[in-house]
Amino acid sequence: MAHVAHGDGDPVAAAEAAAGDAAAVALLGPFRSADVNEALAATAPARLPVLAPVATWAGVTRDDEPGCDDAPDHGGTVLRLVARDTEVAERIAADVRAAGQRALVLAGAHEYGAQLDGQLRLAGLPRAETADEADVVVLCGLVGFPETRRAAGLAPLPVVAFDGVQGAGLGAGRDVLVALPYGPEDGAAMADGTLGTTQTRRAAELVVAALEAGAGDREAVLAAVRALGPFDPHGDPVEAPVWLWRAGSDWTLRPERDLPTGA
Repeated sequence: MAHVAHGDGDPVAAAEAAAGDAAAVALLGPFRSADVNEALAATAPARLPVLAPVATWAGVTRDDEPGCDDAPDHGGTVLRLVARDTEVAERIAADVRAAGQRALVLAGAHEYGAQLDGQLRLAGLPRAETADEADVVVLCGLVGFPETRRAAGLAPLPVVAFDGVQGAGLGAGRDVLVALPYGPEDGAAMADGTLGTTQTRRAAELVVAALEAGAGDREAVLAAVRALGPFDPHGDPVEAPVWLWRAGSDWTLRPERDLPTGA
């Protein structure tokens, strides 16, 4: 089985080329959730399995969670390799609840902030209405946006943030943790800009294992990879890692602790 590299210049064109190639049994990538969404328009009708290495938007695999209004009709043909945003929200909520704490949620007035806020509500995060009542700030935002500036003004309350705030000035000497769907094994890749290589390699290994087990067409590869992952019926990985990463003053991240399923 040969590997055909399409590059990352035009993910949709790559998906169309793969879908139209009778010899293609799977597409590895794209990386960005938005690109996966668009690529599925070409791959799903052709029943080409798509293995998304680092796409975290819930709508890649689901249509029944906050933020999934424009979810693609993938027909069960997409499998993701990391925990989706909703799963990260559930782990954060469980951790705050287990600690007997309440969180002040700062969510950006944009699509990303709204979907994370909704996912935290779905997860039953114990909430505080004011900073005086809060034990921790949960930040659903993006660097450079008002929510990160507001979070900076609430020091010294500790911060637990979703992906997207890296580089923001949140106050010197403050506890800042970022919840990410990556474990310590991804630390080096996170530091050198190659994040996603481990997940892409795993995706390739799953396809090879499916072929070695006798899968001979796209449907058989899809079924075999789903079982090998293992993946749930929606295409999400079972018990995917979610870790809290501690941010240094220069935004160097180091793994702090695991947020396990059912915490």
